[in-house]
Amino acid sequence: MHTALSRRTFLRSATLATIALGLPIVSRSSHAIEVAQSSTVGQSVVANPGYYRFQLGSFELISMSDGLLAVPAAVFAGNATPEQLGEVLQEGFQTETLTPHCNVLYINTGSHKVLIDTGNGTSMGTTAGKLLEQLKAVQIDPIEIDSVIISHAHPDHVNGILDASGGFIFPNAQYYISRVEKEFWLQPNVSLPKIGIDAESQKNMIAVAQKNLRGLGDRLNGVEMGQEIVPGLTAIPAPGHTPGQIAIRIVSGDQSMTHTADVVHISTINLWHPEWQPIFDADPELAVATRQQILSKVAADRELMFAYHFPFPGIGHIRPRSGGGYLWEPATWQLNP
Repeated sequence: MHTALSRRTFLRSATLATIALGLPIVSRSSHAIEVAQSSTVGQSVVANPGYYRFQLGSFELISMSDGLLAVPAAVFAGNATPEQLGEVLQEGFQTETLTPHCNVLYINTGSHKVLIDTGNGTSMGTTAGKLLEQLKAVQIDPIEIDSVIISHAHPDHVNGILDASGGFIFPNAQYYISRVEKEFWLQPNVSLPKIGIDAESQKNMIAVAQKNLRGLGDRLNGVEMGQEIVPGLTAIPAPGHTPGQIAIRIVSGDQSMTHTADVVHISTINLWHPEWQPIFDADPELAVATRQQILSKVAADRELMFAYHFPFPGIGHIRPRSGGGYLWEPATWQLNP
């Protein structure tokens, strides 16, 4: 792979904010995802499991893969030079098109059955929108979910709320989102003056958020920063990526984990260089400050971390990296949780 991206390629790639748009990128990389997800043996298709069970205190958790996206690496480093980004990609064994995972977390607290975010729904093509398949595989009926926490209202986190006819996919659930996030997207005139995507892309993003949030009606509950949403799960302020994004701190007994939502996207680019700004952050400078604050605390506390877009199952720890930033240490799998 070339050690540096060309200026032309870099700028062209930076206009393709797939996650923000809720649109699939159709390319050879998309085909590669499909090949990587399954292989053929005779006439049957063999796919790896897309779920991972683990224990946190007395809570039973499952990380479920909603699938993969194909996104130009440049969109995650809008203020880096092509040469800087190229060096990171080479060192991290990555290419100019990345395949961020979408990891949806299920938590059975004993009194509540909770989902954090709902994935892509049917908006992202054939490589994403796998949440319902994973729920079926782990024998959880959508009607069992009583609480859905929305970290923020970007398409890859909310498009699994409603089905094609506008009906509730999780018909017995109450939905929770920060009050700030709710009020921002549901105001009459949404403005994103600092975001690095074009007007049409912004329009699409706003339309997706409003359709899904409005579709919930009185099931949508606004929560305050620092509020315990259900026992053991607390909303942590994480603004910048969107105005009211939350991270979620999960505590059971003497064990804890922070679900970082989209505070950080890529385990190399945005961990090694927290100061680099994804172009779909609503307030890039605030997002950097939030990223630094939350990552610093998670690292200092040696706390378990759940990352929505990291390689499945998205569970691990971070530690300081020589030269700045952090390194990702995937957690050892619990083979018998």
